[in-house]
Amino acid sequence: MTRASRRTAPRAPQSPRQPGSRPAEAPERPGWRDRPGVVTVVPAVVALAAGLWGLGGPPPWRDEAATVSAAGRTLPQLAHLLQSVDAVHGLYYALTHVVAHLSGTGEVALRMPSVVAGALAAAGTGALGRALGSPRAGLYGGVLLALMPIFSRYVQEARPYPMAAAAAVGVTLLFLRLQRSPTSGVLAAYAAALTVLAYLNLFAFLVAGAHGVALILSRGPLLRWACAVTPALAAVAPLAWLGSRQSAQVGWISRPEAADVGRLAVQLSGDLGGATGPGVAPLTWALALFGLASAAVAGVRRARAARGVEEPAACQAEKSRAADPVGRTPAGAAGPAPLPGGHGALVRLTLPWLLVPALVLLTVSWTVHPVYVFRYVFCCVPAAALLAGAGLAALPPGLAAAVLAAWLGLSVPGQLATRGPDGRQDDPRPVMALLAAEARPGDGVLFVPAKVRKYAVVYPSVFGRLSDVALARSPERDGSFPGREVGPRVLAARFDGLRTLWVVGHTGKNAMPARRRALVARSFAPAGRWTFRGLFVDRYVRPAHRSNGAGVGK
Repeated sequence: MTRASRRTAPRAPQSPRQPGSRPAEAPERPGWRDRPGVVTVVPAVVALAAGLWGLGGPPPWRDEAATVSAAGRTLPQLAHLLQSVDAVHGLYYALTHVVAHLSGTGEVALRMPSVVAGALAAAGTGALGRALGSPRAGLYGGVLLALMPIFSRYVQEARPYPMAAAAAVGVTLLFLRLQRSPTSGVLAAYAAALTVLAYLNLFAFLVAGAHGVALILSRGPLLRWACAVTPALAAVAPLAWLGSRQSAQVGWISRPEAADVGRLAVQLSGDLGGATGPGVAPLTWALALFGLASAAVAGVRRARAARGVEEPAACQAEKSRAADPVGRTPAGAAGPAPLPGGHGALVRLTLPWLLVPALVLLTVSWTVHPVYVFRYVFCCVPAAALLAGAGLAALPPGLAAAVLAAWLGLSVPGQLATRGPDGRQDDPRPVMALLAAEARPGDGVLFVPAKVRKYAVVYPSVFGRLSDVALARSPERDGSFPGREVGPRVLAARFDGLRTLWVVGHTGKNAMPARRRALVARSFAPAGRWTFRGLFVDRYVRPAHRSNGAGVGK
């Protein structure tokens, strides 16, 4: 090329820019809040600190007593148990069996895996925001999740739901990888992660349905996703079949009412939904709605910007074709760039994740059989936190800090309540204090219903001094939580040698059967009743024998 030709070579065309205009979605200058380490480590540290705060404070309630009972058994005894009950929790019980072997069955030791899972869920929420092109939303969302009272409620108990939440976040990270690079390795990893998620919480598999909706909204590789979900479904089918044979264990669930739906909205947005009031819920939903509005505005701006770029490009193409009828591409021309993800992609992911599992369980509960309990959809709380984090990220930094501080203030009553004596469905500690002070070695104890016997494993120093008069076969030998109880004749014979009988039971509908109550009344007289949160204690004593002087008792 000659010097003259270089001087006259045409420059690449530039699209005209209106005075005062700016890019529709100019990328923000990266700050410390956008660094990968900050986005994941800060939420994890906050979640770990919140989880360890008062970890031994909440008393172990009835479901945690089941965990203690299962974790302390041998592997053959655990396998025997899962044949009759709680097969859907088999993987979690196996993990806690290992923990119990290493650290014992203390409440703090058995709760530590949940705390670690909570930290992983918070870190994963931050990673999700970064993967979706909004690291600041991930950072805020992870911190909000870590400090939600409802999150602390479940992270501080020895049950599988925090692990299921962490697994749901991990599965969603793999889902994003699948969207961008649907290789055979990613598909296999996604299928395996879905299987683990279902074995931690069978109903959490509904997150896969939410991913399908997100794929439809984003026009992703739906067929390849289905190829990954199909083997996961096949792996989960045996567990679902075994769980259906044990459906009596969810027979206590009642049909959801309007109040339950309202409580669901409060709990999904981070609060307890009880006596503490809505707490952080209104502000969380306001932030989520602001995040949705910001995503909509950004989408409109992107669409306008795309049209503004396409029109000058079309004019230039016409000129090029007129100057070069052969149709060669000018040297400076470039194809259209892919649209960034940002808040729009975040909304398309989080809304189905937040809504689909809960709506499915509510619909099944209203039309087929009641199966909805909030802990079954606890794995959807990270979606609400991430959506609220997007709302915070759309605010100016100073205002975002002020709103976050206000949110933290609103979370304090719920955080204190979930760590107090009323933070669980029942509080066994006053019961144990009463029995330790008043019961004498050799006194009898009767559990109403029999599954209350799970507390005997949690508090062996209290119940080990008492005679379990109704027990025929231990829970470990029977492959159950309540064990096998004796019939009326044997129970009446065992009553003969007792001076005092203590009845420990759940409050509410679990009353003593009429036949057993009559049997107790024939041998004992009531001598006191104590009622605590979720539990009651009745004391019966044998009446003093009175004589008429002739040796014949009246």
